[in-house]
Amino acid sequence: MLENIKYLVMLKSAEKNISDGQYEKAMETLNFLISENYKLSETMLKRGALCRKLLMSEDAYSDFTYIINNCADKINAYAERMRLNFEMGNYYEAIIDASRYEESLVGNSDEIILIKFLSMVYSEQSETAKDYILEIFQLNKFKTLQFIFNETAKIIAEDDLSHALQLLNIIDIIDKDNPIKLLKEANIYSLAGENDKSKEIMLKLRTAFPKYFISHFRFTDMYEERDLLEISFLLELKIFDKEEAFAYPMTILEGYKNYMEGKITDAQECFEKAVQIQPSKPEAYVLLAETLQLMSGYKSQQYKDDAEKNYRIAMEIYESENLTNKAEDMKRQLKHLNSSITI
Repeated sequence: MLENIKYLVMLKSAEKNISDGQYEKAMETLNFLISENYKLSETMLKRGALCRKLLMSEDAYSDFTYIINNCADKINAYAERMRLNFEMGNYYEAIIDASRYEESLVGNSDEIILIKFLSMVYSEQSETAKDYILEIFQLNKFKTLQFIFNETAKIIAEDDLSHALQLLNIIDIIDKDNPIKLLKEANIYSLAGENDKSKEIMLKLRTAFPKYFISHFRFTDMYEERDLLEISFLLELKIFDKEEAFAYPMTILEGYKNYMEGKITDAQECFEKAVQIQPSKPEAYVLLAETLQLMSGYKSQQYKDDAEKNYRIAMEIYESENLTNKAEDMKRQLKHLNSSITI
């Protein structure tokens, strides 16, 4: 009993030595405790972590592997060896350790997810990495893209340009010719001094941007449930559109965002601005009318009149473009508006 108390005090002393930066004293104490077989799994884990901190990678690896092969309590050893393998560039081994750690627990930690994902990317398992990270974010493309962009920014800040490009490749698999991805890629090549490559990507961007926007942007019913993150993501494209060639859809997106955040008056102003930018396009009129209809509460005559005016303008444009179904939708909206109003 007294012996156990003595060892426990020594273990606490080693922990304090580590926190105080007295690594030699801590190592000496841990070595003694391990020789006495005191709480072998816990003590070897601390020694392995200390060896890793001191860049004694082989010694750290040996301690973590011993725990995994010989001790019952091995979950944390998998996590520590995973971190070590990742730092050493042993990406396949890091993936295996991460998977075994995941199998031992319910749920994943953010660190485990990140290291496993990055290990897949850096070991050139692009498709596997894509499927894994999409599943983590429950197939939400825009949450996944934001996550990868954030990690790319961190890696660029560390001047690890090669790995940053590998990460951007995953974005290209998920979302082909994503303009923000192309911008970051051009920036990476510029930082690397490859200006010709950077210019080549910027030329590609100017071609890809309009196609991307058209294929990804959808004018839909204001009351349809939408992904705020998707809208915020698309609004980031404004950094590229310096000449405001896409001012109309960008303004409508801003209106959507304001509407979803409960800023109804701001949404109204955005849609009014969009009408001024492109008076021949019907979508802004529809969205402005829907917003005014909401603001009227079916009781304000002025808002109701303004909503009706905009629905009629949109209907006329749709009729002139032979879009019969959309014109009929406007007629139904007008009928609903007028039948519901109570003065």
